[in-house]
Amino acid sequence: MERILGVETEYGLSARTDRGRLSAPEAAELLFRPVVAGHRSANAFLVNGGRLYLDVGAHPEYATPECRTPRQLLVAERAGDEIVARLAARATEQAAEAGQTVSFRLFKNNVDSFGNSYGCHENYLVSRDLDLAMAADLLTCFLVTRQVICGSGRLHRGEFTISQRADHLHDQLSALTTRARPLVNTRDEPLADATRFRRLHVLAGDSNLSETSAWLKVGTTLAVLELLDRPGGPDPRLAALRLRDPGAALRQVAREPGGRLELADGGTLSAIELQLAHLELAAAHAEPDLAALWSRVLAALAGDEPEQVAAEVEWVAKRRLLTGYRRRYRLQPDDPRLAQLDLAFHELGGLFGLLETRGAVARLTDPADVAAAIHQPPAGTRAVARSAFLTAAARAGRDHTVDWQTCTVHDLPGPDGRPADRSVVLGDPLAAVVEELDDLLAAMAGQPRVRATGGFRPPAQ
Repeated sequence: MERILGVETEYGLSARTDRGRLSAPEAAELLFRPVVAGHRSANAFLVNGGRLYLDVGAHPEYATPECRTPRQLLVAERAGDEIVARLAARATEQAAEAGQTVSFRLFKNNVDSFGNSYGCHENYLVSRDLDLAMAADLLTCFLVTRQVICGSGRLHRGEFTISQRADHLHDQLSALTTRARPLVNTRDEPLADATRFRRLHVLAGDSNLSETSAWLKVGTTLAVLELLDRPGGPDPRLAALRLRDPGAALRQVAREPGGRLELADGGTLSAIELQLAHLELAAAHAEPDLAALWSRVLAALAGDEPEQVAAEVEWVAKRRLLTGYRRRYRLQPDDPRLAQLDLAFHELGGLFGLLETRGAVARLTDPADVAAAIHQPPAGTRAVARSAFLTAAARAGRDHTVDWQTCTVHDLPGPDGRPADRSVVLGDPLAAVVEELDDLLAAMAGQPRVRATGGFRPPAQ
């Protein structure tokens, strides 16, 4: 089936004034002042179809608009990073205008210095017929071992692990997202026509600044989904790739990517061998360039030559940087300066960006495409329809609300002349054009604005 995919990223945040460091709620309140001023809320859908909001724990979060391809998603996610960075710049300017000096630091990582974890959630459109529990069971081995190709790496108390999230995920399946922290969230919330679609909500991945790692993360998962969500049921060969203890395997792979893992049938394979098995089954469903990169990364890891793919795999690039710094300055593994370097690696506009500028890590997106995606929705998805609604509502000065699948105007005249809500449901994430929405846009442009306080005024020209 044609699919929609998207990513939600929670960012780490810190802020300082000339009086010292702010608490997390204080930093978040200052950061989101421009959002509240422009949208009357800290939860805003943007004209590019994405959503910017303040999440639990005072974390800025950006959800990309719906995308059709992994390449399209890379552009949308990179645009999200830029939107959050620009928000910090605007908040700094506003604070200066009010006579306050404030500086923000934003991090695209998953663990803070206190050990708190925040997520990167992937979303994939699947059919309503897919048995989610069964699919998650067959997908678990892939998700557990996927960190070898797309983990972002973490140095903690002198120990390097290839994934930031591995130590913070506990269950294979759960309807919860914070306390249980499963690999796959089972809450049935399709954000679309529930008779046709499900949303596979994956919590297992690290946030990636590396575009090649992000491409591998999402693109390979999309290919493996084709083995699960298909006519006639899942590929029976996946049943042989079940792990005996997925939770233990997740943490083991993070520390020893080449170590042996126990399978449910009693055999053992390494994470790299299990990824090779998934590659063999799913390569035909992946973009050719992606399948080639997947194969090349696994070959380098299997040959114990990870440095060959340091430009493409985030945890390898990070470990190379930390190792070189440690050797240069003859530091112990638990030296605090290494921990500071580890954090600086993930800062928006920080060390990783410097590596990318110097060509030490690969970039896949075109800066011009990213700049356009800040203001324009991805083509071929309902994000186009949502963007058209938001643009028309702003132009006409309309009282409106919007979410992922519903657009509502609150100030059109009803049969009695009083204000009445009029909504259009965007139930198909693949539909960029919705006839009912076109009618609503015409009504917004041509009918008077009726206000609950009495009277009306023509829409703004």
